[in-house]
Amino acid sequence: MLSKLAGIFILGILVGWVIEWIFVRLFVPNPKKKVEAALQASRKENANLQQQNRELQAALDATKVAPPIAAIVPPVVEAPTVTETVTAPEPSSAEKDDLTKLSGIGPKLAEAMNNAGIKHYTQLAELSVETVAERLASSGIRYSKASAESWAKQANLASEQDWDGLKVYQATLKN
Repeated sequence: MLSKLAGIFILGILVGWVIEWIFVRLFVPNPKKKVEAALQASRKENANLQQQNRELQAALDATKVAPPIAAIVPPVVEAPTVTETVTAPEPSSAEKDDLTKLSGIGPKLAEAMNNAGIKHYTQLAELSVETVAERLASSGIRYSKASAESWAKQANLASEQDWDGLKVYQATLKN
């Protein structure tokens, strides 16, 4: 009798396992299929985007033409007369200014600015906040917009070598 009960018990376990297996196969969604479908859709979209990119590159190459001759010939520059004042030349790229002296600009931000072509106080003083943001966008560096709004004035003071005025202005920014 005990062996008969053990046999019925084992048979019940096997029948339950078969029913559970059938239920899972029929009614439970397979996450692998969803992922594979999403992967196929992504690959198809990637192929379409690459094709569009190739077409746009071909169209761009087709529209490029040789520059007009006027662009090749340098303009004639008259020599300054004796009565004209000669301005100091822009510092060479080897003599870039230390932008970290300005409040809100650290070493990494100064390096990103140098890579974006902003190497001198005079350049920074002439740029708007939006232009600086556009140039720094490719670097992905984060900075405070409140600090960026004061950089032009700070750079103007630094380009004039007014270090005392710069310190006073920076102190007012901190308050």
